Amino acid sequence: MLDTIDMHDVDVRLQLLERVWEEYNPVQDQLEYDDDDDDEDNDETQQHELDREAITETYCELRARIDRIISEDRRARDISSAESQKPTAKHENGNCLAPKIKFPTIEITKFGGQITEFKHFYDTFNILMITKRWTMLAV
Repeated sequence: MLDTIDMHDVDVRLQLLERVWEEYNPVQDQLEYDDDDDDEDNDETQQHELDREAITETYCELRARIDRIISEDRRARDISSAESQKPTAKHENGNCLAPKIKFPTIEITKFGGQITEFKHFYDTFNILMITKRWTMLAV
């Protein structure tokens, strides 16, 4: 239900409801006060009392409904905020860590510094470390 409710609209309606309620009470008090001066029309006095009861009941129902909507929205925002603030594993440089993957230990012969051995070392290193690692990550 909250998906279809604009919370700004709810706030505006709450302000309007409160303003009307504040304006209603003095007017209703004046009507009832005037009724006390006119003891002749008992039906009108009863009607004003019934009106006050009905309007008070309607006000309370509307206010409770608005309060529930606001409360549900706050609860949904708190849950959303809590989920977005869940701690994530971070490396000391601040980057998020992916789940740790343990690659098998690969033995590579060390490059001895001879130019004639470099191509063999480079090809072995490239196949075992670069190509194989990306193949494993793609799976």
